[in-house]
Amino acid sequence: MEAIDNNSFFKNVLRIQVRFSDVDMMGHVSNTIYQTYYDSGKVNYFDEVKLDMDFVNIGVVGASVSIEYLKPIFMKTRILVKSRVSVLGHKSMTMEHQLVNEQTDEILSTCKAVLVCFAIKDQVSIPIPQHWRDNILAYDNDVIQK
Repeated sequence: MEAIDNNSFFKNVLRIQVRFSDVDMMGHVSNTIYQTYYDSGKVNYFDEVKLDMDFVNIGVVGASVSIEYLKPIFMKTRILVKSRVSVLGHKSMTMEHQLVNEQTDEILSTCKAVLVCFAIKDQVSIPIPQHWRDNILAYDNDVIQK
């Protein structure tokens, strides 16, 4: 996976509480939990940017996800999920995320996810609505449009 630019500006930030059930027998957050943290960041982004997904008529589906586990996350670690859209295509968008230690600002994990706009009732991909595009471009800096 191509590394996420650590200098990218992430305006969308969500504080995550590590739960006891997130931690495995080795004392750190299980790799299976990271995706739930990233999904929480994604939903927070959608809410803040006002993408009016109702997940009955219109939403997004994952086309690919790639996660880099850079440092372990332990029970008492205070983490932030940082999220942004980096690429905006006709029917898809690429989101980048980081899990960051809130106290040290150290990047613990990165994620890239390609999401496809989807008409749920028809079960087909559709173009990203213009008002979503406008909201994303107004919110995020340096979005590559394809």
